[in-house]
Amino acid sequence: MRYFQLSIVPAALLFALLCLIGAAGADEPLSLCDITVDRAGKTLYILESGPRRLAAADAEGNAPVLRVNLPFTPVRMRFLPGEEFLAVVGGLPTGKVALVRVKDTLGADLPPTVEKVFDAGHSPSDVAAYREGDCLLLYVADRFAGLVRELDGTTGEVLRAFDVGREPTALRVTPDGRYLAVGGLLPEDPADVAQTSSRVRIIDRTTGEVTPVSLENGISNLYDLELSPDGRLAIVTATRGNYRTITSQVEGGWIVDNVIVVVDIERKKYIETFALDNQYRGAPNPWEIRLGSDGAFLAVGISGSGEVELISVPRLYEMINYRLPEEIQRTATPSEHLLPFKTRFTFGLAGTRSVAMHGATVWTASYFDDAVGRAEIRIDSAKLTGEDGDRGYPRKPKAVGGDDTPPAPGAPLRWIELESASPAEGITVERALTRLAPAPVETAVRRGERLFYNALICREHWQSCITCHPDARADALSWDLMNDGTNNPKNTKSLLFSHETPPSMITGVRPDAETAVRAGVIHILFSHIPEEDYCAMDEYLKSLRPVPSPRLTGGGLSESADRGRRLFESSRTGCADCHNGEYFTDMLLHVSTSQDPFEPRREFDTPTLREVWRTAPYLSTGHWLTLRETLKEGGHGNGDGRLDRLTDEEFDDLIEYVLSL
Repeated sequence: MRYFQLSIVPAALLFALLCLIGAAGADEPLSLCDITVDRAGKTLYILESGPRRLAAADAEGNAPVLRVNLPFTPVRMRFLPGEEFLAVVGGLPTGKVALVRVKDTLGADLPPTVEKVFDAGHSPSDVAAYREGDCLLLYVADRFAGLVRELDGTTGEVLRAFDVGREPTALRVTPDGRYLAVGGLLPEDPADVAQTSSRVRIIDRTTGEVTPVSLENGISNLYDLELSPDGRLAIVTATRGNYRTITSQVEGGWIVDNVIVVVDIERKKYIETFALDNQYRGAPNPWEIRLGSDGAFLAVGISGSGEVELISVPRLYEMINYRLPEEIQRTATPSEHLLPFKTRFTFGLAGTRSVAMHGATVWTASYFDDAVGRAEIRIDSAKLTGEDGDRGYPRKPKAVGGDDTPPAPGAPLRWIELESASPAEGITVERALTRLAPAPVETAVRRGERLFYNALICREHWQSCITCHPDARADALSWDLMNDGTNNPKNTKSLLFSHETPPSMITGVRPDAETAVRAGVIHILFSHIPEEDYCAMDEYLKSLRPVPSPRLTGGGLSESADRGRRLFESSRTGCADCHNGEYFTDMLLHVSTSQDPFEPRREFDTPTLREVWRTAPYLSTGHWLTLRETLKEGGHGNGDGRLDRLTDEEFDDLIEYVLSL
């Protein structure tokens, strides 16, 4: 048996404190947002974003679960070199990185303790670390500022900042420390061109050079990134939008398929894209990806369907060897050749976004069920056929032992054995789950959020609402929906304040957001749900609040933006004639220049300008990447030439104000 070291705190006092922590906000969902395991495979660390805590749990349930409060809402965590500390990032709009001590210098577990908290920009989304001699360097991806910041791990001082483009969400340092691989969430090209994709950027730490790598057309939603066992390849989870087709069906991934993308880090080159789906069923919304400690498998959290997918690393190398230089090719053994390339299984949980893996054991944390699933992979080499493992539609596995009552606050994990699964010939998955808290009473807003992320309501499970509306905003692609004719694609709109600002859709073809929500499920997910579920989704969308702009200074307008505000509201620009009120829209249709010669309509809905700083590209076809281009080159709002009479400084002030909304 293995024990946490608790001698520094009297046991009775510690248990009382743990009970207080567990009792606080007992009805609040834990919203498990990340999970990791130490290199010994003995201790799990779980981020609970609801109550803003880090939990440390013996993986076998042999010691109490210990928790520490965090001074911000966490997003993601990574071990620092040596595993004495976890670096945890989060917070919005005031981003933070916390260094949490979890082990002593000999590797024994300690009660987690927050030892340092540094400022980390506006919206940190990931963190990585590298030790260079005696100097610990932290690298923090600031999602909405488009930066990766290099911090001194002792003082928190920002040493360097790298411009990494749009919404960096994933970050890894190569084992030799030479490169940083950075994945960006959204495409960075005009939405009406033949080639658009998100980027993976490679930062050379020695020179500071940042090299963008374009990916296959339509690749977006890059939620996570992992390195190959040798550190030479970046493997990224993503979706591939077939935005140049008419959305007349969903079967077979007609609209979207779900993939991993492989990038050669040293050569800074895109290698290949591999589908996670099978022919008749999607692997919707792949999220985190983790490499097992033995390098045999990659585990991917399939968040939209509550599944986990295993990728055979030997088979992956086998399929990309012909694209790689000879020195980094890998020869698989005969038994490895027989492994399925991909194998899927489920725990019956919702929102399996994050995963951890050690050897042949995989853990996944459920965002919506406040539970952790565990799978132990058994391989019978004599029965392997090499066929991909995915037998039918997922179903909720039955419990075969124990009850699912969560342990008391501070008690060890209690694993409930589930029926085993055999997703492929020669592979058996022994499954179990443990609940970290009682299932909270699901409010209408929470239910709507779960449904918005749930791809099981889509025919063949290919996609969910977040596929085209990440964070309920826009995916930066232009889709040819059938609600207003065909061959006239439209830029995706953010759903922020959609219920407050009817009509809906760019040309106002839906009278309100309630109608649009129902039409979206029917005509884009090609399904239908009960009316109470539609109402719950309405409530979730109504609950959305804007993220404060990274352009704000101390929470308020800068001097430049304040000057721009006065211009915006004046007759010199006339901007407020249409963009007025709380939501900066008059909720009317107006004649506006369309860049699409096949668009029969010339009247477009006035969009809200709230969060316009994050919704590029702009106008109906998404042709313009910046507001400056939209106004200067696109002529938006400049029909009478009044904007041409502004000085350069005034124009800059106007842009600064709008980007601060």
